[in-house]
Amino acid sequence: MRSIVLILIFAVMTISGDPLTDWAAFELNVRDGIISKDSARSDFPDIYKKIKSEAEQYRYSSDVKWSIPIAGCSITDFGKGGFKPDIRYGGSEIKGYDFYDGNRHGGHPAYDIFIKDKNRDCLDDKSGKSVQVVAPINCFVLTSSSGWMKGSSIRGGNYVWAFAPDSGYFLYFAHMREIKVKPGTFLKQGDTLGTVGRTGKNADIPRSPTHIHMTVLKVNGENLKPVDFINKF
Repeated sequence: MRSIVLILIFAVMTISGDPLTDWAAFELNVRDGIISKDSARSDFPDIYKKIKSEAEQYRYSSDVKWSIPIAGCSITDFGKGGFKPDIRYGGSEIKGYDFYDGNRHGGHPAYDIFIKDKNRDCLDDKSGKSVQVVAPINCFVLTSSSGWMKGSSIRGGNYVWAFAPDSGYFLYFAHMREIKVKPGTFLKQGDTLGTVGRTGKNADIPRSPTHIHMTVLKVNGENLKPVDFINKF
């Protein structure tokens, strides 16, 4: 019954005319497996068209070097060999990444960026303060999902989806502690999204170092393909 209700909600939202409302419903339904992969692929081009139309009001050059998405960190804080979209990963039975697999997806189409936090309290060991997650490029927020609780199966925990108008990239920031932006917020490069945390099914366990998981996806027809963005910095 719950699935039926959510599907009906999605059907209403996709004709709302509001790209942020449409994306929010779409992203959740894909994440939670409420709609089939074929249906999601069929729906995506129209949603993407609306997002691009919304983005036309933002005119910023994308021909810039990206900022490290964690304040005070450097390229040396990226996990070694983190971008492996074709492997089996994270306890998933699926090998390789497909956006439309949602929370069940395989692969590691991302980089993990680590902070110095030996006692796992989400605070920088030296300053004792929270560490800011910042926009690596100009982008606007599509989804901000917070309120993750221990025991939840959601692997990303508290996360943000954003869209970069000039490049057409979708950006995903996962495992955040606090989120300080809302859907529709336009961020200039270096603006704060929130703080580094340990939210998410696997990020919360003691053996996991405190980090942000960042994925970049490029649209290819009805698909969203992972981008190895390490050379952007």
